[in-house]
Amino acid sequence: MKKIKILLITPAKGLSAGHPVKPKFQSHPIGLLYIAGVLENNNCDVNIYDAFSFGNSLDDIKREASDYKPDLVGITAMTILAKDAYLIAKAVKAINPATVTVMGGPHATALPEEALKTGWIDIAVIGEGEYGMLDICNALSEKEVDFSDIKGIAYKDKTTIKKTTAREKIAALDELPFPSYDLLPLMKKYNPPPHWGKKGRFASVITSRGCPYGCMFCSVTGDWGRRYRFRSADNVLDELELLNKKYDVRYISFRDSVFTLYKRRVKEICKGMIERNLKLTWNCNGRVNEVNEETLSWMKKAGCKAIQFGLESGNEEILSRFKKLDKAKIVKAIEITNKAGIESHGYFMFGLPGETNATMNDTIAFAKSLKLHSAGFTSATPFPGSELWDYCVENNLILSRDWSKYDLKGLPPSRHLNLTADEILKAQKRAFRGFYLRPGIILNILKNINSLNDVLNYSFEAAINLINTKK
Repeated sequence: MKKIKILLITPAKGLSAGHPVKPKFQSHPIGLLYIAGVLENNNCDVNIYDAFSFGNSLDDIKREASDYKPDLVGITAMTILAKDAYLIAKAVKAINPATVTVMGGPHATALPEEALKTGWIDIAVIGEGEYGMLDICNALSEKEVDFSDIKGIAYKDKTTIKKTTAREKIAALDELPFPSYDLLPLMKKYNPPPHWGKKGRFASVITSRGCPYGCMFCSVTGDWGRRYRFRSADNVLDELELLNKKYDVRYISFRDSVFTLYKRRVKEICKGMIERNLKLTWNCNGRVNEVNEETLSWMKKAGCKAIQFGLESGNEEILSRFKKLDKAKIVKAIEITNKAGIESHGYFMFGLPGETNATMNDTIAFAKSLKLHSAGFTSATPFPGSELWDYCVENNLILSRDWSKYDLKGLPPSRHLNLTADEILKAQKRAFRGFYLRPGIILNILKNINSLNDVLNYSFEAAINLINTKK
């Protein structure tokens, strides 16, 4: 069997517009690192080129592809990067038409046929990519290449697009090898958002997949399903110890949809961090109905600094409809989080169906009334794969399929029945100013500044959220 060479790429944002951008904040490409781990364990030659995090140009990517000479190029992309991913595939095909191009990630999962119809993508992986990519590589290593038996993909067969049977979600997550961090030569140069960690000593970790809640605006269930699957506490702790001791990581951001969902496991992880003497500061995503005093106490003892809660709205009707929550639950959760000595961050969203100027004002007032340490405000964006996308398509509300406009902090790419796009964006900017330009919040930020890089990070975030207005 032929040993396959694979190049995995994250697209730089702005490639398709001719001006790639290096984001101020970066996080390791954890999805590609997991895929690489599985491929390396199965005798494949793998390299990762993280163009997104470092703003690499198309010429840089072409040079990497020319030098490495891969048999297969795998490109992952969120919706906002889809056009950039297609451009990379086109460039790869220009270098060597025989190179197999594979696209995965949220956008290809939601719209695999679109990816294939570009003419530059050969295969779209739908959902989790680890074993789909392995099966593709195994097929390429055979003399007679046949993709028809590979589950969870769409592919071109001459002029026909074919979609295979869905692949079962990975149940035993402990069986996955740890992410291949060694493939990142610049691991220490990653600079996370201020509330995630510190530059050079940070890693993001995923300990579970799936989410049982299925929020209308979220595409997570389309990617990973609604069944909550989780790694064992020992498996998570082994990875944390590896990151701590081998890579000198001191800050962890758990990127699970709801890290706090299974409280017994959270407690086991926290106890293990203490027993193994892991000196880590960490944060996670939580849901206000999935925290209690005991869990929060263990989290604090184990080094938890902050929890990010998806709150979305300050209007009771919208909260009930889209989050199955009420304001009283939110107030209580923030109260006990703060009491435990853990910072609370709230995510809010403007422009969900039924929203009005009055309900947006409810959200701004509610955000300011809560004892939050920080908050984020975005525009509701109908990402393909979400229920919101289906709603907008069915009601002819999609204004643009220029995927570069699918930016949570930009003008919504869909029409709203009650509001203009400008009204939604202005509410977002008004919320940032109203929340952050207060003495107590400014003091919280100053307390978290320990270096010049912290100053630059917070200044950059403020410039984006308080000053810039994307049109």
